[in-house]
Amino acid sequence: MKSLIPFFTLLFFVNGFSQTNLIDASTWSAGNGNVPGFFKHGTDAKNLRETDVDPFGQSNIVWKGLADGSTIQDGGFNTQYYVVDPSKDFRFTVWIKKINSNDGNTLFGFHALNTSETATSQQLDGTPQASPYFYWGDLPQLDEWYLLVGYAYGHGHTDLNHQGGIYDTSGVKVATLTDFKLSTTSHWLVHRAYLYNDPNASDQQFFYGPTLYEINGQEPTIQELINSGSSGSTLWAENNGNIHFDSGNVGIGISDPGTDKLAVNGNIRAKEVKVEITNWPDYVFEKDYKLPTLYEVEQHIKKKGHLINIPSASEINIGGVDLGEMNKLLLEKIEELTLYIIQQEKRIQKLESKK
Repeated sequence: MKSLIPFFTLLFFVNGFSQTNLIDASTWSAGNGNVPGFFKHGTDAKNLRETDVDPFGQSNIVWKGLADGSTIQDGGFNTQYYVVDPSKDFRFTVWIKKINSNDGNTLFGFHALNTSETATSQQLDGTPQASPYFYWGDLPQLDEWYLLVGYAYGHGHTDLNHQGGIYDTSGVKVATLTDFKLSTTSHWLVHRAYLYNDPNASDQQFFYGPTLYEINGQEPTIQELINSGSSGSTLWAENNGNIHFDSGNVGIGISDPGTDKLAVNGNIRAKEVKVEITNWPDYVFEKDYKLPTLYEVEQHIKKKGHLINIPSASEINIGGVDLGEMNKLLLEKIEELTLYIIQQEKRIQKLESKK
């Protein structure tokens, strides 16, 4: 017999990162032109959002910037303004792929603005930089996805080394990009990425998954963003609004979940959990069930310190509690107690009849 015990529904969204991306690209829907949070670079006709193959080999909505062929207004986007603390460090990323030719340029940059919308970004040595680009040029190869990473450090940053880069889908850093820093009056940040000044009208540039994270130890690592390996596939897959994980185990608050599909080092709050159980203990009421005598139960408790078939405290401390198995065993004990009560009631009735 197979039964389901309702306790509380496990209601949580599995998110690999503990910090939220400031940029919300979930607004990308099929169409062209602007969408909430993103403003087109160029005309509506040069900015398409269509289902295509993303950097992880999955079908997803990607932003396609088309070459204009005659002006510099090729496709791409600027994000909305994001209010930031200028003393903090920030990391910008976006996946980009170019097809057809190396005409024109791939641009990846940002704006840092004060409350008067005046540029406030600086080079790492403190020189003002009105229009900062982490990268301006050609991607390493055509028809290949690359993750572009740029840093805008807080105004107190003094290191002159550049950490930004271009990464291929296997996680190899194939180029170093230019980093910048903010000034004390920086108030807003804008993420931007374009195809620029491309005379070849057949060229297309694809954009996917832009991010903007404060660097505070809670942001995903570069490898987590790449999340590929030799197969180039993501760990998580999406199907009709549901996410699923086909291999491996998940740990929350724990780096090694061991053999558990889901290991949580912390509290879980939900409304219901359904545990699948086989061999529900109605067998206690079968005629051939050997009900231990109370004497046998007593002797087992004296010797073992716990009920028959129930794990000991030391076993629970080591292995934890299997909710399904424990509820089955507890019901087994309840059913045995019911039989003992019935036996006692019969004895009482016999004694009363003798009186």
